[in-house]
This record gives sequence, structure tokens and C-alpha cells, in this order.
Amino acid sequence: MSGKAHKAFDKGTSLLQKGDAAGSLPYFHQAIVEYPGHYKAYYNLGVAHYRLGHMVDAEQAFQKSIDLTGGAYGPPQFAMGMVLCQEQEFHQAEAVIMRGLDVDPGSATGKYFLGWAQFALNRLVDAEKSVQQALLRKASFAEAYFLLARIHQRQNNSPAVVQDLNAYLKLDPNNPGNVQARALLERTQQAMNQNPDSPILDMAKP
Repeated sequence: MSGKAHKAFDKGTSLLQKGDAAGSLPYFHQAIVEYPGHYKAYYNLGVAHYRLGHMVDAEQAFQKSIDLTGGAYGPPQFAMGMVLCQEQEFHQAEAVIMRGLDVDPGSATGKYFLGWAQFALNRLVDAEKSVQQALLRKASFAEAYFLLARIHQRQNNSPAVVQDLNAYLKLDPNNPGNVQARALLERTQQAMNQNPDSPILDMAKP
């Protein structure tokens, strides 16, 4: 790999990490021109396109990264699963994510997206297990707590929903998505207060 490819990739990655997805695109394209086999540049290019809402371009970049590595690099497979979830292709997403976990079993991100796909398929026990495994790998994974809250909400486990949302808000107090989390937390607490003798509450008491 040439020094130009390295320099362009590093510049694009720096811009992407700073939130400038649009600004990173030409640098990733330059890195790929300099070194067509740069699978990490294709992966980062896909991330940039995803953040910009360019789903077709993101999917193509992730697939190219997968093809270049023969599926031996987990992140683009997890990302492809994310895109497929957005397209509501949940069975296909699960299969792609599982292949990524075969080569990167310790990935918290992979387990999180697997849980997302399983939640969408209403396989709540599997989804809960996957998300908990993500948190075992990365205890500070705020988004995993929010997904876990949604799983527990569907299971009618209100105390667990409250616990999950409090953990999420503590880890990521400034996230723009917190409006939704706080609204769900308020609704859940109100429901618990209105029905203090529910079996779920009794089970949660020491």
C-alpha cells in the first residue's frame, strides 16, 4: 500500500470520527484509487454513506469490503446486517451478522445487531441473550441498554425497563434520542405507580 493511500485513509477516518461524513468521502475514494484492495477504506466509506442516509452506496461499499476479505473481517458484515435491518430484511440480516460473529465472536457490536434482528423477528429470548452478551463484552454500550429496554417492554417486564433506561440515560445523558427514552421511562413508571400490585412488581421486590 502506498503512502498516499495511508495518508488519505487516515485523513478520511479522522474526519469521519469528528462527525464530518461528507468531508471524509473523497479521502476514502482517493485511498481506494491508490489501493483498490483497501477493504477498511471500503468499510469506512460505507459507514460514511450510511450516516449520510445513502443506503444503496453504503450497502455496495460494505459488500465490497466483505468480498475483498472473503468474509474474514467482521465489521462490514455487522454493518451489512444493520443496513438489512433498516430494509426490514431481518432473516437475511441475522444470517450475515452470524457469519461476522464466526470470525469476530468477541464483538459487542455484532451481538448488538444480532439482538436487533432477533427483536424484529419477535424472538425475544434470543434477542435478550444477544444484547446481554453485548453488554458483557462492553459494559458502557448505551444503545444496548435501550434495545434491552424495548425487549423487556415487549415482555411486559416494567421494572427491567426502568432499570435499563436508567442505565442508558446515565451512560449517554446528552444523546438526542434521549427524548424518546425519557418518555418511555415516564410512561413505564406511571403505569407501575397506577398498578403497584402487579405480579411483575411483586417479582421484582426483594
